[in-house]
Amino acid sequence: MLNFEKYLLYDEITNLLQTWAKTYPQYASLNSIGKSYEGRNVWAMTITNIETGAPETKPAMYIDGNIHAGEVTGSMAALHLINTLLTSSEEKIKTLLDTKTFYILPRINPDGAELYLTTATKLRSSVRPYPTYRKDEDPAGLHAEDINGDGRILLMRIRDDKHGAWKISHQDNRMMIKRSPFDFNGPFYHVYTEGVLKNDKGELANEVKYPFESIDTKYGLDLNRNFPAGYSPHTPGSGPFPLSEPETRNQVEFIDRHNNIAGVLLYHTTGGVLFRPHSTIADKNFAKSDLAMYEVLGDIGTQVTGYPVICCYGDIWSGVLDDWCFEAKGLYAFTPELWDAVGRAAPELKKKFMKKMSKEEEQQLELKLLQWNDKELMGKGFINWHTVDHPQLGKVEVGGWKIKDCRQNPPLKFLEQECYKMTQFSLSYALSLPQVHIDETEVTKIENNVYEIEALVSNHGYMGTSISEQAQKQKAVREDLVRISLTDTAKLLSGTLQTNIGYLQGFSAGQQKRSYYFGKPAHCAKRLKWLVKFTDECEKKVRITVVSERGGIKEKEVVIE
Repeated sequence: MLNFEKYLLYDEITNLLQTWAKTYPQYASLNSIGKSYEGRNVWAMTITNIETGAPETKPAMYIDGNIHAGEVTGSMAALHLINTLLTSSEEKIKTLLDTKTFYILPRINPDGAELYLTTATKLRSSVRPYPTYRKDEDPAGLHAEDINGDGRILLMRIRDDKHGAWKISHQDNRMMIKRSPFDFNGPFYHVYTEGVLKNDKGELANEVKYPFESIDTKYGLDLNRNFPAGYSPHTPGSGPFPLSEPETRNQVEFIDRHNNIAGVLLYHTTGGVLFRPHSTIADKNFAKSDLAMYEVLGDIGTQVTGYPVICCYGDIWSGVLDDWCFEAKGLYAFTPELWDAVGRAAPELKKKFMKKMSKEEEQQLELKLLQWNDKELMGKGFINWHTVDHPQLGKVEVGGWKIKDCRQNPPLKFLEQECYKMTQFSLSYALSLPQVHIDETEVTKIENNVYEIEALVSNHGYMGTSISEQAQKQKAVREDLVRISLTDTAKLLSGTLQTNIGYLQGFSAGQQKRSYYFGKPAHCAKRLKWLVKFTDECEKKVRITVVSERGGIKEKEVVIE
């Protein structure tokens, strides 16, 4: 049903999701969480075994992809996860379907992705022009455009031995390197985006004179800078105010409505890293237990993907969703950046690539990438420089990387492999969520028609039911509670119909150890007692329910013989 021979368009994703919902009604349901800027439905697929409980009664994973227009691998990875959950016969998958819920939103930004996949246009996020004046006007200068009709916008190099800042590398003539202060003998070049020169009316300029400005795209929004946590109007693309865009508001409102969400993964590309919060809060200001849990979950992600975890503190690109999920909701959110061309071509340079590289290291990396391209892709990931007739500039050379399907997203031969890695992380994360149970019930007769009823409720999960200290601090999750429900013929003599029991720790809280000293066991369970009197000749039964917003809901009927 799902193959990886292409990156799917919106209608193809919609048809696939609808087919899954129709084919697997016991496990999958499909709903729109709202509309995009252009009015497309933003789909959410809910997956769980409804025979073992409604979706909202189970701890849930929230997983989305493709908020950035060109990061279409995120959509494919989300679809891979759905396909795995619905078609796998693994016992692990069966357990997850019985006990957990998955909310999977494959394409958060359908408008941007559709433009990206059906045209040569490259854009960051939304198709809404931003700043808003760009809807009606464009500055004069060079605008990105496919000038030779090959379906791609590449690079364009123009020779200028007086002013050119770039030269051709003697190591590989595909590679442009920086001209040094000591280079006097050309040829030297300017490197521009492939495009055409327009006047301030948006028409092709009749007269072209150097120098000319390279004009940024009119699609200036970055949806993943539009969230409330760390929002700044000075961050490029952040929008006029937090949640100004329908796509970001859709996400936040969905997460806020679903109190059972206990884990978050946000699929992006590219880089081969697992980003985690927080952009504006240093690790030293995290609760120690929260930081420790982030490290544990991050290690799980690294083990199955090979990608390192990187904290985003100090990143100027704040206003992101994973920060909001942790700061406001206390949820451990990760932003995996799928696809790692650098790591495949030059793993020894990846750490430096993530920080700062010297000019020599930049050249070394580019050369390694070209060599990898030749070996793994038969050279097809890079379009060799070639001469084309420019409608205004005459003969120019065009060439460069196939950004869309080689650098920003994996070549199709690697796509399923990337998606598989992320599915394994998602499943492992889900297995770590809290899970409440009613372990024991016991009835003791006190006197005629009077009984003491005792119950032991507990959390069997690795994580605690609040998920984090941050969640408790923000009052983002209600304390767990236990209810006893009586028939009309019963009366409660002691105890309460509803008892708040605080939060149940996960067994991870009992794993403290220093040298040969073991810490205290976790507080995973609570024992409760009630005294109930029944009238004569009535059916003697009660119902006990444990309710945990993020740990699930469990019920048990106790019949008194």
